[in-house]
Amino acid sequence: MANKPEEFPVFTKLDNNMARELLEKLNIYINNFIQSTGITDIIVHEDTLLEIFDRIEKRRVYFHIFYNRCKMGELNEGALMCFWIIKLHPFSCKKLPPDILNSKIALFLFNRVLCLVAAKMQKKVNITEHIVKDIYYSFRFRDVSKESLMLLAGSLIQ
Repeated sequence: MANKPEEFPVFTKLDNNMARELLEKLNIYINNFIQSTGITDIIVHEDTLLEIFDRIEKRRVYFHIFYNRCKMGELNEGALMCFWIIKLHPFSCKKLPPDILNSKIALFLFNRVLCLVAAKMQKKVNITEHIVKDIYYSFRFRDVSKESLMLLAGSLIQ
């Protein structure tokens, strides 16, 4: 069992096939967001999204190493995606400032991931309009950590 930094392999970038697959998957959500909101002139900064995917994969490795081979799971992966969208602003458009657009996209994705995971678990999402407004406000103005967002996501499924 490795316990020294030099015993662990160096993390490498995602291969092109995996990156394309992740971009295509996210593109489906973005198209759903566009249809829901009518915001059509969204510019996707692909290099920033690739950075986000790398950071999520690094966290997956972190879970594996430091949580005794524990898998991160879709809910945590979705929460991390939202976190990095809020922090790195991979989307822009002419109509909205980047913080507003990316917060709206992150909130949309957060809700979709909650619903998807809850359905798979045959559970319900316990979220009110007030909670949605609070989450959006937090995405825009508060310092939200990766861990708090993952915890919040888990606590909203019952």
